[in-house]
Amino acid sequence: MSLRDRIATWNIVGKTKLWFTISIVIILVGIIAFIVNQVTLGGPLNFGIDFRGGTVVNITCTEKPDESKVKDILSEKGYKNAIVRGAEGNKILIKLSEETIKAEDIDAIVSEISQNVSPVTQHSDTLIAPVIGGELQRSGLIALGLALLFILFYITVRFAFQFALATVLALFHDVIITLGMLALFRVEINAPFIGAFLAIITYSVEDSVVVLDRIRENLKFKTRETFASLVNRSIQEVWIRSMNSSLTTFFAALALLLFGGSVLRDFSMTLAIGLLSGTYSSIYIASPLLVLWKKEKVPQYKVPRVKEEVAITVDVPELDTEKPVEKKTMKAKKSSKGKKKGKKR
Repeated sequence: MSLRDRIATWNIVGKTKLWFTISIVIILVGIIAFIVNQVTLGGPLNFGIDFRGGTVVNITCTEKPDESKVKDILSEKGYKNAIVRGAEGNKILIKLSEETIKAEDIDAIVSEISQNVSPVTQHSDTLIAPVIGGELQRSGLIALGLALLFILFYITVRFAFQFALATVLALFHDVIITLGMLALFRVEINAPFIGAFLAIITYSVEDSVVVLDRIRENLKFKTRETFASLVNRSIQEVWIRSMNSSLTTFFAALALLLFGGSVLRDFSMTLAIGLLSGTYSSIYIASPLLVLWKKEKVPQYKVPRVKEEVAITVDVPELDTEKPVEKKTMKAKKSSKGKKKGKKR
């Protein structure tokens, strides 16, 4: 049996409770991660310097520096929460969460790295104020809100409001799950995070529109098929197409995650998690929501009213069969008539 034949036998809509249960479990895991991070890190998410503010030091060495040795030097200097990432060209990036750091302290760190790790040829430092981080958060939330609003308007005009509402709820599902997984793995969230989120929304909406468009086309030729059966058939028809499109992008994000280095690690992880969640929600969340909201009226056939038969009883006198019945002969009748005529004469 081919894959298409197997897909034709799947009852995706009939297992709605299973799909919702999987999503609820993943969301609960993310909520627990939020609580744990709030207690340990002081916030639900691991916001980076782009949001919290701090100092970024770029160092260029003659040879490829060892990141672990640089972390040890920073820990000895008192910067235990410093983030160290290697870059191309024998460069290394150091992120310090301290808002203000003296120039003498930076020079001491660079000198220590030059002596114990690799000779430093060039270095520069950049201060990021917390005000910029606050503006970045507000800009990201505004961009996300406008994107969801325009998506709601677009799908309402093209399809219907129920379709648009199901799509937006699926997008919220993707956002919550992605944030929960980032909190679980404590991925550092910086400026590229906003771009990754907008890309996730784009792919999720694309998958949802493909499924919804097939549902709308099949509704034009609906006969006596139930709406749940029609939605299930529509998902079966576009399942392979949706998976091929999403998995192609997912493998590209996975390649960036594995081979893109530490600079692209957080961005690619966010994108990969969001792509998986978006593909799942467009098929297993948005479409079943339509079935739950679509209350089909069961045809009620009028049963013809049966007239009650009234039994009428008539009292009939019983005949006494023992007594002989008197029968008048025709002759007697004639003789009586003849007598009457004679009298008249």
